Amino acid sequence: MEKKLSLVASMVMSLSLLALPQLTSNVYAASTPIQVASTGTDNDSAAIQAAINKAVPGDTIVLTSPSYKLTSPIVLNKDGAKGNTIKLKSSGTAKVKLDFTGEKDGDSSYGINITNSYWEIDNIEVYGAGDNGILMKGVASNNNTITNCITDNNNDAGLQITAGAHDNLVQGSDSFNNYDIGTKGSNADGFACKLAAGAGNKFTDCNSYNNSDDGWDLLGTDEVVTLTNCTATKNGYYHGDSQNSLNNSGMNGDGIKLGGNQKPPKGTHRSLGNHVVIGCKSYDNKASGFAQNNSAASLSLTNCDADRNGADNILNANQKTTKANFNFPYNPGNENVFTFTNCTTTGKCTIYSAAKVIGGTVTATAPNTPLPGIND
Repeated sequence: MEKKLSLVASMVMSLSLLALPQLTSNVYAASTPIQVASTGTDNDSAAIQAAINKAVPGDTIVLTSPSYKLTSPIVLNKDGAKGNTIKLKSSGTAKVKLDFTGEKDGDSSYGINITNSYWEIDNIEVYGAGDNGILMKGVASNNNTITNCITDNNNDAGLQITAGAHDNLVQGSDSFNNYDIGTKGSNADGFACKLAAGAGNKFTDCNSYNNSDDGWDLLGTDEVVTLTNCTATKNGYYHGDSQNSLNNSGMNGDGIKLGGNQKPPKGTHRSLGNHVVIGCKSYDNKASGFAQNNSAASLSLTNCDADRNGADNILNANQKTTKANFNFPYNPGNENVFTFTNCTTTGKCTIYSAAKVIGGTVTATAPNTPLPGIND
């Protein structure tokens, strides 16, 4: 009898084990944080890159010093995994400063170059890079999250997403005082999600100010970009100074630019991204607060506010611009339409008359003009 009971118990146990979920290669054990201290020299690049090279999905790289000096880009060139990201973060509540002023200026002299997926960067300042402060470029750069970071004083856009990079989130972050020396300020946006950026990129609770070109630039992006509760101020000037001698006419200065032409040799079509902008504000920018900039898509703006931009900008030394706080002068055509829901301004507003306006104080009274020729 005892043998029979033992056999039954054994069978029950075997069946129970079969019912348990099987471990897969995507399950990672908790790991000890990889800590990186500054070497105290003029170049911490190798120390940080070594930690990145060591990391596997689920690892956290902790920067334990207040600041680091670097002379070459940090390249995040391996994948984390969904639910097991690789994290690069400050050890405390204060932001760690990555100082790239020792890096040579150049088109590939980035600060942090995220070439792969499932990275989280938290509480880090990227300062003085020779090109973009943070770059996400290419379809392999996806599902990355930037939280509570700063990109400032870089020699191009503070943070750029481009060339197919998709499903990236930037939240609670600031980008300011970016100025590109070689092209006299005409390229350094605060945040750029442009030139064929992929789908699913989002900015939430971010601030862009005092950048030499635009606050946000979405030129040439045919996929949806979503901006929520973001603010753009004093863009289009060197460090926000409207009287500075480094200012020039090539610095566009739109607060939030939602499209643009791609002219030869880069292409001959309009931006077609149906961008969504919610709860955003744009003040004191050199040109438009919110700008169509020749977009041919369906754009949606909800609970947005803009004042003192363009023609109403009291900072401008000479009032040559005629751009408006909401500057959407052209009907995008092809049954696309711009929709403004509960948007407000006390100043100049230029919105083509066939646009859809729901509530708010903005008005669609400009002539219903079609988009100009692609090369105009």
